[in-house]
Amino acid sequence: SVPVGTALAGMVLAVMALCGTGVFGASLSHLTSTPKLYGHAFQLNFTDLPNGQPDPALLESLEHDSAITGITKGFVTEVSINNRSVGGVAVAALRGGPVFSTVKGRFPSGDGQIALGGATMRQLGAHLGSVVHVTVTPPSGSGRTVPFQVVSQVAFPVLSGVVGLGTGVAFTIAGYEDAVCPPSPKQAACQRATAEVTGGSGLLVSVVPGAAGRAAINHYLDMYPSITSLGTTPTALVNFGEAVNFPLIFGAMLALFGAATLVHLLVVSVSRRRREIGLLKALGFVNGQVASAVAWQATTLALVGTVVGVPLGIVAGRAVWMAFATNLGVVPVSVVPVWTVVGLVAGVIVVANILGLAPALTAARTNAVQLLRTT
Repeated sequence: SVPVGTALAGMVLAVMALCGTGVFGASLSHLTSTPKLYGHAFQLNFTDLPNGQPDPALLESLEHDSAITGITKGFVTEVSINNRSVGGVAVAALRGGPVFSTVKGRFPSGDGQIALGGATMRQLGAHLGSVVHVTVTPPSGSGRTVPFQVVSQVAFPVLSGVVGLGTGVAFTIAGYEDAVCPPSPKQAACQRATAEVTGGSGLLVSVVPGAAGRAAINHYLDMYPSITSLGTTPTALVNFGEAVNFPLIFGAMLALFGAATLVHLLVVSVSRRRREIGLLKALGFVNGQVASAVAWQATTLALVGTVVGVPLGIVAGRAVWMAFATNLGVVPVSVVPVWTVVGLVAGVIVVANILGLAPALTAARTNAVQLLRTT
């Protein structure tokens, strides 16, 4: 007997690992090249607005610029949720929808609604639909606790060091002001005082793709250089990209294991079936036909490995990527690189035949009398 089962299992694992790693790597490349997936659904960030209000000339220019697709006004704040201090943002869309990337659910649109980052949601033990207790600080200085319902998970951009990838909370400005300043005769005065003490006020602006969008970005960078900045790639995403070497190394190790099991099967097959090979030669097989039989054995194993391993690899790669992306706090979009998979299948078949070359030549060159001799 020859270890066919072991070789098949090794081949399937090797193809599965290579295919899964390809899906993981393609999904990571898509993430890093698509800022919207990690929270940067905007291209321009206007910060340090005086008194929390944008320059009227700037706002008018943005509102009448056909290259601008979204304008979101907001400010950063610090709140306590379930007795845990968390950075947050309160925003209002002036044009288009809020320029935030929603992972699950829908962005807050009214009072009593809140969005959480993925890491913050796990820390609080919250989920979509649950109620959290938010403690805000009115201008008077005394804390006030208000219930909010979690309506979405958001991929937060890096803003003022208060919110970042996976961490933070978001309200509407009206919802935050209602929590800080409940209805009363002094509500208007409270809201004015709140606007005066809020820090990190700014505008987040998204533009159309292509040359028109790039021209608009360059225009506002030149016109307002002191308050305008581009999006910042989160440090956590950079570190995550560096750590991706582990699945690549793991996939390479399993590929080597699969190659080793294939070589072992072919060598053992030629060694243990010498009499059968000798009989084939006695019946008229020439050296090329004997070598071809060994090559077809390698090709068959490779084909079975790809037929079984490729679908399993795609499923495994997508599952691992979704878990990593969800844990990181980004929008989990998996990518299946079709041409990479096709190249992988062709490469596995070619490599299998290359690995089978030495055993095939050994079987072909051995004399029939020697092969049939009883040992």
